[in-house]
Amino acid sequence: MVLSLASVGILFGTSVCVARTEPLYEYIKVEEYNPRDFTLVLLPQSTFPIEKVVKYEKRLNAKLTVELGKTSRTLQRGDLLGVEYRVRYRDGRGETFEPLVYSIDYTETDRGIRTSMVSPSWIKAYEFIKNNTEEEALIICWWPHGKRIQLFTGRETLVAGPSTSLIEGLSVRSDRYREATRRYELKRLRQKEGLEDDQKLRDVAAMFCSPEPRALEIMNRHNPLGRPLYVVASAEEFPDMEDINRLADGDIKLRKHYITKIYDTVEEDMVMLNQWLKLQGIKSYYVQIYEDYYTLWYLEDQDDPAMQEALLLRFLPLSTGHGQEIGYFKPVFQSPEAHVWLYRFVPEGVPVRKIHREGARHFGGH
Repeated sequence: MVLSLASVGILFGTSVCVARTEPLYEYIKVEEYNPRDFTLVLLPQSTFPIEKVVKYEKRLNAKLTVELGKTSRTLQRGDLLGVEYRVRYRDGRGETFEPLVYSIDYTETDRGIRTSMVSPSWIKAYEFIKNNTEEEALIICWWPHGKRIQLFTGRETLVAGPSTSLIEGLSVRSDRYREATRRYELKRLRQKEGLEDDQKLRDVAAMFCSPEPRALEIMNRHNPLGRPLYVVASAEEFPDMEDINRLADGDIKLRKHYITKIYDTVEEDMVMLNQWLKLQGIKSYYVQIYEDYYTLWYLEDQDDPAMQEALLLRFLPLSTGHGQEIGYFKPVFQSPEAHVWLYRFVPEGVPVRKIHREGARHFGGH
């Protein structure tokens, strides 16, 4: 007679928690579209032909309770956690990739949080990069943007995929499923995006978390030929700050707060929100505006020099952002919806723009 570990524990009156062998969730391919017939988002002109647009559903493999501040949601096995739309293409070497272009996350709200990487903001950014940067230019960005920038602009990016250490540090809501979920994500993202060199991704994270002098040292190490250099930053880096911190051993204390809409207009809600921010002493913040709620991103310890000097926080639309007090990066593009920014590295330096402490906001989904 063969007994499993769990069975032995039950027989001898002990409780045994066995790690699960299946991931907490799975992505299931549900549909493929001809790019010409795909109307959910407008796909920009691409450098390589797009073969398909593929829809994936993210389905839960177990019951899960999601904590949202003082409230919680209980999700059942089989519930829909999210939807991804990915474009499939082959690069010049014939390698297949599927970068994400549109997603809906249902874990936090019933209506979902929509993120479009080919929104009007991004399309304008791709067009600007393609038409206003040198063909030999090198683009530094956080990894989720790399493949799309290559596809839609033809420019090389320093990183264009996750690394093994990034995925191994993946936060999983249920400990019992942690290792199986990480193995699953490692396999999935290796197939869809390709894996990046671990040290290179750590260096990009360290550059973003460092003061400008240290960031320049890291950047120059990866650009020995002195190619024209640009940095892309976007509001998508706000939710990714935890991963950036971890890979860089950084300590950027960026916090998130959800606020339900109260009044009929955004302007009325902003008056109320500004009053609350003043009471809390929050000066450096960013607000994303969605249909029935707001997401507030703000800095803790905002008077800490590490918070003031981190390069990424100078790039992003906090009150310390928009290229202010930066000596070697000139802002050359900002999307009208205040969502995507492009900075050019200027070796001889640029006039320093002083900080004005006014937060930024934009409509979610751009």
